[in-house]
Order: sequence, then C-alpha cells, then structure tokens
Amino acid sequence: MRDNRRGGRTYGLGQVDSYRITIEPRGPYLHVQVSGPNTVATIQRYAADIREACLRLHVFKVLVVVRLEGPPLSMLEVYKAVSDASQGAAELGMRAAYVEPNPDRSQDNLQIGESVARTRGIPVQTFRDEAAAEAWLLE
Repeated sequence: MRDNRRGGRTYGLGQVDSYRITIEPRGPYLHVQVSGPNTVATIQRYAADIREACLRLHVFKVLVVVRLEGPPLSMLEVYKAVSDASQGAAELGMRAAYVEPNPDRSQDNLQIGESVARTRGIPVQTFRDEAAAEAWLLE
C-alpha cells in the first residue's frame, strides 16, 4: 500500500513480514527510511525496492536509515543478506551510506556488511548518525 502523505510503502508479502520503507528524493541522493523486523528477507526486499527507485528516478546515491527491530542477525546471515542484496547494484554505480542509530547493533556486523558490499564493487559506509553519513555520501 502506498502512504500518500510521505510516498512510502508498507509491505506484507509472502515470507517478508510487514515492513515500511519511505524513499524521498533529496537533490543528488535518495533519503530512505526502513523499519520492520530484522530479517534477511526484509533486507533483501528493501534493497530491491531501493534499486528499483534508483532506476526509476535516475539517482544512484542513497542514504539509508535502518530501524529494524528484533534479535540481531548472525554474521553468516548478514553475509547472505548483503551478498544477495548487492546483486545488480554495482552495475548501477550506486553509492550507499547506511545509518544504524541503534547503539545495541553489532559494529562487527556493520563492518561485515560493508566488506561484503565493497568486494562486490559497491562503495558503502555505515554510520551511527545522519550528518556524517550525508557528508560522506556527497564528498
């Protein structure tokens, strides 16, 4: 369903539990907010939605604020989620800054995600605050 107030979407499809994604163009980049369950399926789905928006809007820099809830993923799950989500993104020339404001989320998992994406040719950096993420994205 589309949320007409903010251009967001709420999904509840198949194996992906309900989650919310809002994608807002902000000049040279897309500002994305994601909330919902912390699962591999959620990560794969929001990555596909972001890729689709980049293609549709011809904007390939994204700042993603992630507010997923639930138990942390294992390192293997992070590897799988990011590996699957990275398919097709490198060819688009995407550059992504991810903000994980939850201090309880593992820095190790964030670094694994960065490493997996980079080995697939995607410049990615994770941050704890939006201002630093935006500065890196626009440099």
